[in-house]
Amino acid sequence: MFTLVPVSSRLVWPVLAVALLAAGCASVDLGPRYDPPPVHMPPATPAPASQAQGAMPQPVPPTYPQAQPLPPIGSTAPMPSPPPVVQAPPEQPAPSPRSNLVTLTTRLDSASTVPPARSAAVGQLDALYDSDTGLLRWKASWSSLSGPIASVQFHAPAEMGQIAPPALVWPGPFGPSYEGRAVITPQQATDLLSGRWYLNLTTRAYPTGELRGQLRVVY
Repeated sequence: MFTLVPVSSRLVWPVLAVALLAAGCASVDLGPRYDPPPVHMPPATPAPASQAQGAMPQPVPPTYPQAQPLPPIGSTAPMPSPPPVVQAPPEQPAPSPRSNLVTLTTRLDSASTVPPARSAAVGQLDALYDSDTGLLRWKASWSSLSGPIASVQFHAPAEMGQIAPPALVWPGPFGPSYEGRAVITPQQATDLLSGRWYLNLTTRAYPTGELRGQLRVVY
């Protein structure tokens, strides 16, 4: 026979609530369709490249020249000089493909002969000298001569008004114009380019010269 023991009502309700909660949880059935969603973990943050195994930080070269330290205020030490600035050499002009050719010319007249001739004759001579080969080529023409040509010669070395021995004798025959060529020596070339060559044309009426002209370099 059970004996009823009186229990305070304040203790009965909490005990009864716990007993009912335990009995209810034990009887809950989640069922076969219950599939909880997977738990997503946050991705791991990769380590910086500078902290990777074996990676070492590299120094960055300065973009501008580094500043030079100055001496302290009141110091008599000379200030450091800035580094020298290296300048590129100036560009050299390209050599002319025809720099070996020299053009010469002269006007022939009777007043330039020694002694001066009283003649109405005039003439012109143009020449081209090749310094690579030593070849001198020329063209000449004249008009109003007193008679047939006796001789035509280059003379050197001499300035205007001076007389020099023949340097080149032109072979005949002679007409109103003439073309010739000859290879001259280095010394003759030096005198020619220095303006110490002249052309002298003689006739029977003027055996010392009816026409003369001092050769000069044009370019």
